Amino acid sequence: MAKKHLIASAALAVAAFVSLSLTSCQGSGSSNATGSATTSAAQADFPIAYVRMDSISSQYKLSQEIQTKLSKDAEEGRTRLLSKSNALQKAAQDFERRARINAFISQEAAQKEQNKILRMQQEAQALEAELSQMLAAKQQMMLEDMMNKIQEELKVFIKDRKYKMVLTQVGVLYAEDATDITEEFIKHLNDNYKPSADQPADKAVSK
Repeated sequence: MAKKHLIASAALAVAAFVSLSLTSCQGSGSSNATGSATTSAAQADFPIAYVRMDSISSQYKLSQEIQTKLSKDAEEGRTRLLSKSNALQKAAQDFERRARINAFISQEAAQKEQNKILRMQQEAQALEAELSQMLAAKQQMMLEDMMNKIQEELKVFIKDRKYKMVLTQVGVLYAEDATDITEEFIKHLNDNYKPSADQPADKAVSK
């Protein structure tokens, strides 16, 4: 149960969090010489473009790195909870066995052991709540940092493309294919992606 709660939260939150709608002033200078004729025409007629955030969430290397880290933290938390749960189960079974054969020397001794088991249960519940809060806080911080990075890179990406606004696909009922800049933007993001200090380049997630 703890594994489902912690890991599912880590895996799904990245996709749920990423939502972007940026406006920027029209850039100066000519359009990027490397852009296709189709894209250039689209820019002239459609100064608004859009990106598919679900694709960015799944293909952006930084997003993949975050998901990997959160899943690892969730798995470590699950291991700690499992250890607590196993100890609690063993203590409860031992208590039941001793009570069944009247092994306690007194009612007070039995009550003392029962109180110990209740404290163990409370500690396990407190640990689960603490781990969930810690994971949620770390998740929030990492996702906010990622969104800031996406916004920074988007400003660089559209600098010479003269888009006045970049939207997400959410709420867009119709748009010509040429207004979808997702793949170009993902390539830009990954070309400028730098693994964090604890994510060596040779082990960094790939596209």
